[in-house]
Amino acid sequence: MLSRCRRATLAMVLGMTLVPGVAGAATGPASGLDSVTEKIICECGCSNLTIKNCTCGKADRVRADVAVRLSRGQTPDQVLKAYVDEYGEQILAAPTAKGFNLVGWVLPFAAVLAGAGLLIVVLRRWSRVPFSDAPLLLPLGGQPSTPPDPAFLQRVREEMENPEV
Repeated sequence: MLSRCRRATLAMVLGMTLVPGVAGAATGPASGLDSVTEKIICECGCSNLTIKNCTCGKADRVRADVAVRLSRGQTPDQVLKAYVDEYGEQILAAPTAKGFNLVGWVLPFAAVLAGAGLLIVVLRRWSRVPFSDAPLLLPLGGQPSTPPDPAFLQRVREEMENPEV
């Protein structure tokens, strides 16, 4: 049997691992920093990475600026909006799902579905061959068969009528 202290510790550890957001989840400016920096593209020109993943000096400056803005009480959405207002929507890692930008979200899926539909139609047409156009099947030998010789057929008939035992 486990002692009371061990049971309490075990219950606390299990509770912290099973309840999301209790253990290991960052709260406050650190999580806000990550949520903002993963949505902004670094404009250093070296690799088109997000600010969160880029290692250049410009990304370091932007991360520091975002951290300062968050520590002053701005929400992650406000910080993101400030960067979009300053640099335009091209700074975002993904286009906003509004207005004409919906084309960027919908068009790839529509193109894949249209291509799949076209492929199905083409394959069905190719698989349907009219009977008159179907090629004749060759016998197992691979050569087209010729009608048997009439003399051979006559000999078979005679042997069938008079079998020799």
